[in-house]
Amino acid sequence: MPGDLSERSARAVIPASRVYQACRDLFDAYPLAVVAANDVPTMQSMVLMLADGADVSFFVLVRDCGDGRPAYTVIPWHADGPVTIEADGGDVPGLAASAAMRGVPIPPDGSLFGWVRGEPVAALIVVYARYTPDRPVPTWSVMPLAETPEPQWPPFTDEHLFGHWFWDHHRAGKIIDLGDVIAATADTVFWLDTYAAFGSDCCVVACDVKAQEGHILRRGTYLDSAILRADVAVPTTAELLADVGKTDLAPRFQVPAHCG
Repeated sequence: MPGDLSERSARAVIPASRVYQACRDLFDAYPLAVVAANDVPTMQSMVLMLADGADVSFFVLVRDCGDGRPAYTVIPWHADGPVTIEADGGDVPGLAASAAMRGVPIPPDGSLFGWVRGEPVAALIVVYARYTPDRPVPTWSVMPLAETPEPQWPPFTDEHLFGHWFWDHHRAGKIIDLGDVIAATADTVFWLDTYAAFGSDCCVVACDVKAQEGHILRRGTYLDSAILRADVAVPTTAELLADVGKTDLAPRFQVPAHCG
């Protein structure tokens, strides 16, 4: 984890104009990664991952449009040392510049995507990007539909780090955002806390749901790939749907888009 960005990067600086443009490009090119602040209408943010060999760092990039022309701030994940980037500002320390110029945007916490093969959604991709003691850094999980043959799982199932590959697949139509379709389909897509039962939460879909461009989110149980590989005994979909503790995901995705 990086400490103070200025202190760590005093030896290398990048002209502010280049870094400022990179920040603007990130917000223009990755709208699905943007989170709006509830209490500050002019402020938005996104999480960035910067990989440098074996070292991985996370940052929050904030855009503030309160004074008309946007100003950007790079903040280390859960640490001190923010660096403000303005179009006509001074040089930017190297680590902050690298985060803006080479960082990979990560979708907001709780984002739910589908991996499609033909018409059906073969697996869900869940993003966790909120600090908790159990998840101190952003992470993500591939959750195939139970009984889906492993060759049909996403090719990045065993990737350890989030990467540009995610956005490449999204632009190619292989990864689709499921937030809108879930929001419009109440009492259909549920999240269950089944960690005590078989070591992972799960997502259960009560009936087939038509998603984007003819794709189908199929009825069934979606589980973390590691659990499926462990061949853990999983209750039937009907048994899981009978759980009174299940959470309907529709209201969660009915919150205004990208609201933090």
